[in-house]
Amino acid sequence: MKNEVKIGAITVAGQPTDDELRALRERGFSTVINNRMPEEQPEPEASKVPAGISYRQIPFTSATLSRHEIEETRAALASASGDVLMH
Repeated sequence: MKNEVKIGAITVAGQPTDDELRALRERGFSTVINNRMPEEQPEPEASKVPAGISYRQIPFTSATLSRHEIEETRAALASASGDVLMH
């Protein structure tokens, strides 16, 4: 994935391609956290993520980031059963 950086069990990357989303299970991911704003995406992403992989949409920008998004992200990370992709 573009600009991919792994920190422990968390991988931070740019927008994955459809092929990269389909390969998440093979790469060992259990969870996807999508931080992109809805208007940044031409079509919904959740349906492209393989069954069995948890998908959380927690959109924010530097201007909209609040305690709510931080708490939601912490909860998603805490409930992950394996590696997490955040983008």
